[in-house]
Amino acid sequence: MPASRAEFVKVEVDSGRFLLGRSDAMRRLWEQIQRVAPAEVSVLITGETGTGKELVARIVHRLSQRASKEMVALDCNAVAPGTLESELFGHERGAFTGAEAQRTGVFELAHRTTLFLDEIGNLPFDAQAKLLRVLQEREFRRLGGSRLVRSDFRLITATNIDLAACVRQGLFREDLLHRLKVVQLRLPPLRERREDIALLVSHFIIRKRQRLQRPNVCRVTHAAMDQLGSYDWPGNVRELENVIETAILECDGDSIESVHLHFEGAASPPGLPAEALEVTFREARQHAMEAFERLYLLQQLRRFRGRITDVARHAGVTTKHVRELMRRHGIDRRDFRPPLRASSSRRTTSSSE
Repeated sequence: MPASRAEFVKVEVDSGRFLLGRSDAMRRLWEQIQRVAPAEVSVLITGETGTGKELVARIVHRLSQRASKEMVALDCNAVAPGTLESELFGHERGAFTGAEAQRTGVFELAHRTTLFLDEIGNLPFDAQAKLLRVLQEREFRRLGGSRLVRSDFRLITATNIDLAACVRQGLFREDLLHRLKVVQLRLPPLRERREDIALLVSHFIIRKRQRLQRPNVCRVTHAAMDQLGSYDWPGNVRELENVIETAILECDGDSIESVHLHFEGAASPPGLPAEALEVTFREARQHAMEAFERLYLLQQLRRFRGRITDVARHAGVTTKHVRELMRRHGIDRRDFRPPLRASSSRRTTSSSE
């Protein structure tokens, strides 16, 4: 369960998987989940690839009144268009060539539990009308069948695309969108919650070092952590997990260093998003200034171990200004504590500092 409001959110979904963060964005998300989960309403989860949409869907189900039965999930992007209706509605034996036995679709399987349709934005237009009808009537027929099948399911959907834009382009039904987004949960990209990076790094190190047979790996150097904090993370938490896993494998000592970090977008300057190269000089300069501002502040906070008064005195600014910069850049003073050693029993949040 999550810690108090002043600390961080840590909710275990299943073995080894957590909703984790201490940023305001993640705390707000957790508060939304707690309000929405018990209600019998449809939920649309939006967010970029790798932000944890399926994870949130499972938490909503686990906290709902339907948690006693397993959630039924279908990735709309992983089903061939020709078999989609069979996956959704099921079919009777002999309904089409190759239908040698009756098949139960996900609508029927999800009776009295939760149905999670991932990548709902990729649902073909003709299938959208059929989904809308099921949501309205709560009944359907298997392919090749004549008997009406009723199903009481709660629908959770997820997408990484802008469905409102798809509606404007005529690619998605507006009436279906209204049905899906009775409640919308938006998952922030990792670049919008950089203060969670140290906590996530610590979690991944603790969870993976034994499995990867690198039990001595217990910390990240300051330089490496600066790189992790400055990178734009187009693949979000999933990419961060992969980067840390590779770094653990390459690390022979106890500390992950810059040389162990391999980013997909390594050609981009640290702290400068790739898209900044496509904008005007003034906008690019603003990106560079923000990157410098953040890195300078990180270095000074590490130098003075998070003592804001000392940082302000050295930088020639007020403590109020330092706190404002920390808030603007999503920096938490708790990240600047002495590193955790392998034999230590201190709080796990220090292992990535």
